[in-house]
Amino acid sequence: MIRAITPSIASGVDRRIWWLIAAIGCFAVLVMKEISLPSLVVMAFGGLALLGLLMVGVQDPRVPLYVLVAYLPFSLELVGDFGTQATALNLTNILIVWVLLGHVASCLSRNEPLMTGTSLSKVIGLFCLLGAVALMRGTFQYGSWYLTAALTPLKRWLTPMLLYFLALWVVRDRRTMKTIVVIIMTAVTVAAIMAIREYLWISGGSFESSRVEGIAGHSNTLGAFFNYYMFLFLGYFLVFARRPRAWWLLVPFLLCFRGIMVTFSRGAYLAFAAGSLASCFFHRKLLFICAVFLGLIALANPILLPAGIRYRMGMTVVEHAAGFEHGDITESLETSAATRIEIWRGAVKMIQEHPWWGVGYGAFPHFIPRYTKVSVGHLDAHNSYLLIAAEMGLPTLLTFLIVLGMAWYYTYWLFRHATDRSMKAMALGFLGGLTGLVVANMFGSRMDAQVVSSYFWILCGLMMRGVVIEKGAKLEARSRKPEKLHARHS
Repeated sequence: MIRAITPSIASGVDRRIWWLIAAIGCFAVLVMKEISLPSLVVMAFGGLALLGLLMVGVQDPRVPLYVLVAYLPFSLELVGDFGTQATALNLTNILIVWVLLGHVASCLSRNEPLMTGTSLSKVIGLFCLLGAVALMRGTFQYGSWYLTAALTPLKRWLTPMLLYFLALWVVRDRRTMKTIVVIIMTAVTVAAIMAIREYLWISGGSFESSRVEGIAGHSNTLGAFFNYYMFLFLGYFLVFARRPRAWWLLVPFLLCFRGIMVTFSRGAYLAFAAGSLASCFFHRKLLFICAVFLGLIALANPILLPAGIRYRMGMTVVEHAAGFEHGDITESLETSAATRIEIWRGAVKMIQEHPWWGVGYGAFPHFIPRYTKVSVGHLDAHNSYLLIAAEMGLPTLLTFLIVLGMAWYYTYWLFRHATDRSMKAMALGFLGGLTGLVVANMFGSRMDAQVVSSYFWILCGLMMRGVVIEKGAKLEARSRKPEKLHARHS
């Protein structure tokens, strides 16, 4: 896969990536085989490895960042608390601290600035601040018990956003960007293989028992995970399609598509369609028209669609769904879809009553029964935008939408202006994934899980670093022109 992306490994990515690929394989084996090592062994070897990583990270903070990126998709299964079960003591937090310490030490030794300021950074910082304000207001309104209950979930919600700043600050060159993206693509491929393997083991029972949860711990969330990042493969393929080796990138792309299929997630199917169309649209308008035409043919002839997709989408509409009033649209939907609509209606009422500050971070499940007509079994909002507005208010939702809009704008700018074709491919792939993210979050709360959202924030940081690199190169090229003209005249 690496050779398909870059003309040569030495010029394209960091040579140490092979160690990271091996680490991803080890993480996958530990998860699939459910290997449980003695606590003393884990603490001894883990402690020595982390100590060595810290020593290396002080010299080169990219190394612990690479390890962190490789580990993140497995952080739900491999918590890394060394058997202590302490809330804040886990491998994710340790690696983040290691990256920060290495970054600070490296910048001080080289007399470089610690932080890189961008307009997107300010908006993301505001979004984090509004989340903290929602927690404080909830504490003032409900009491100290609320702070105790909501503090840890809020921290887990904010941690992936910190990864944006780490990626932006630590990454300083194209080579590091490419290396991190290849690590992400490798981890996503391994996650797809794990999902397919799990399906082969559990299929044959009931429909619900056949839905694969994978590394995300939930089938719908796993489908969102693939949609966010699988289009990186498509981006590289479209940009490098004239190279025969680039066609191998369709293999992991199709593995991820199969991973979506075994989740049986309708929202993931729609997100995949949206992400595919977006990738085609940004690459070539003619390709987009062809994709739309093929999509319309498939809709007109459902027999052309995979059997799993036909089966799952066909479950949506039924003759009658018990528990809902006659004359309501939910009457013709199966229970799951009908319940979601009922929750969305309740969420809208909740927002209307608490438009500015919401009901408090994490309080949605406690309030939504007051706004619904039926007994709701699963109290998730099933929509990230409604959830943010209901819990933290419309201004916070607006801020989040601005974050997505700015991420799209700068990624598109990088796609149009990047001189390095690999960076152009990254940007194209992220544009497709960003479109899939927007659609997936219409049908579920898919930004809360650290396993799923971490790579999104890292890629946002990489895109902004790419913008900084390209703008710096353009300014340098412009400054050289007068010097060359002066040299010619003299």
